[in-house]
Amino acid sequence: MQAFWILWVRFPSLDRDEKLTEIQNWSQRTLRIMGVNVRLNAGLEHTSPNNTPQLLVANHVSWLDVLVIQSLQPSVFVAKKEVRAWPVVGAIAQACEVVFVDRGSPSSARKMVQDVTDALTRGYRVAGFPEGTSSEGHEVRLFHANLFEAAIDRGVEVQPIALRYINEATGAHCQVAAFVGEIGFVASLHKVMCAPSITVSLHIGAPLSPQGHSRRTLAHLSHRSVSTQLEALSASAR
Repeated sequence: MQAFWILWVRFPSLDRDEKLTEIQNWSQRTLRIMGVNVRLNAGLEHTSPNNTPQLLVANHVSWLDVLVIQSLQPSVFVAKKEVRAWPVVGAIAQACEVVFVDRGSPSSARKMVQDVTDALTRGYRVAGFPEGTSSEGHEVRLFHANLFEAAIDRGVEVQPIALRYINEATGAHCQVAAFVGEIGFVASLHKVMCAPSITVSLHIGAPLSPQGHSRRTLAHLSHRSVSTQLEALSASAR
């Protein structure tokens, strides 16, 4: 209920930076309520002020990824169109100006690039998951290149981020939050809420300049950065 009050009562009277602060605070509170701990391993020095447009890209494990990133660097997110129909979350996503995309539609992909470009032009950070789908989090799948076209068009930096869900006690890889297979959102939410606690280890990489890159080479460079960071997170837990 607090989320709806923020979005439909407070948001209309807030400027951009105030909206981002509200999203960040709400994300932090929601993670605490769900018992999700965020551990920033490294990279805080790479974060930029809220008024700096930037494209954030990360590996994708769970719907929790969005809250984790929002708790640190509030952004406009790119999400698959199915999220619009999720109970409660879909309404919140629409109010937060999420850019929805039908990944099987070339015209939807083109519109996504334009919408992301527009958000960057307005000074927002934009965040997305170029893998195009979630995984168990052991490795980083190939990055699709469409999203990076907007960063090149606007000349904004790309900030790679790696996420790894772990068992806090042992440091071992944890799959409780993984949103994979046939599980639906409600079932996944129940699974997360029933878990004793979940820790997500996060590493923020050095920003990448789009200068001199095509969208494919920028996607490749970003993928290599996220993969390297994820390997470092895995190694530090051993």
